[in-house]
Amino acid sequence: MAKNFNLTVGKRDFSKKPRQLRAEGKVTATIYGHNFSPISIQLDAKAFRSAYKADKNAIMQLKYDNDTYSALVKNVQYGLTTDEIFNIEFYRIKTDEKVKVSAPVNIVGESPAVKAGGTLWNPQTEIEIECLPTDIPRSIDVDISGLENFEDLITVRDIKYPAGISPVTSPETMIVKINAPTGVIESPPVSEEVAKLT
Repeated sequence: MAKNFNLTVGKRDFSKKPRQLRAEGKVTATIYGHNFSPISIQLDAKAFRSAYKADKNAIMQLKYDNDTYSALVKNVQYGLTTDEIFNIEFYRIKTDEKVKVSAPVNIVGESPAVKAGGTLWNPQTEIEIECLPTDIPRSIDVDISGLENFEDLITVRDIKYPAGISPVTSPETMIVKINAPTGVIESPPVSEEVAKLT
C-alpha cells in the first residue's frame, strides 16, 4: 500500500527567481486542497526526486513550520529539454477521505498465446482508481496467464482489485490484448447450425 515520505519544506523566498533557487538545489511548489488556502513553498529538489522516484503515489508528509500536511503529488513540471524539475503541485489530503489517483499497470504471469507466437499489446498503462490514501497501491497487477488464444484481451472490468479499491476508468477500457503473429488470420467462429451441416 501507500508509502509515506517526510519532506521538510519552507516558505517560498520571492526575493529569488525560480532559476536561482534551482541553482541552489531547491524547487518551488504549492500546497493546495479542498477548503485549504494555497501555500507557496520551496524544498530540496534531490530529496523530492528520491521520494517521487520510489513511489509516485506515495503520501508526502510535508513539514512546514510547526505543521505537517499529508499530501499527494498532483503535478510535476519539468523543463522543456531536460528532466530538471521546475515546479511541484501538492494536493493536501485527509486520510479518512477517498481520493482519485492513477496507478500504473503491472503485467504478471505468462500467456500461453504469447508463448505460441502472439504479441502482447498494452495500450493502457495506467488505471484511475478511487480509495483511501492509505490504500493507494504502487501498481495494479494484471494477470495475463489466462490469455490462451490470439485476440484474447483484458479490460478494466476483468481485473481483480485489492480490497477498498474501485476503478474509475471506464470498465470497457482495454488494458492488454494478444495480437496474432503477422500473417496469421483468425477464423471467425462457426455457428452450431453451420457446424451440423459440415
